[in-house]
Amino acid sequence: MCYGPGCLARSLAGHDKNQYFIIVSQEGEYVFLADGAGRTVAHPKRKKKKHIQAADQPLITDTVLTDELIRRHLKQYKKATFRR
Repeated sequence: MCYGPGCLARSLAGHDKNQYFIIVSQEGEYVFLADGAGRTVAHPKRKKKKHIQAADQPLITDTVLTDELIRRHLKQYKKATFRR
């Protein structure tokens, strides 16, 4: 599992269950998540690693994460994954 910056993560617990985020940073057993809209890079959500499902590889490989970049990548991921 990838817990580094730019990795996709799905929340498994809490009021944000089943929502997708991008990992901004990690610190010990915690990761900091942003979705670019409600949770920005400036104010990320702190969550324990055991409460998320992380992807195997980074979704965003850019060195600087911005809210616009996160929103765009999450939108593209959801569109490709949840197409009917």
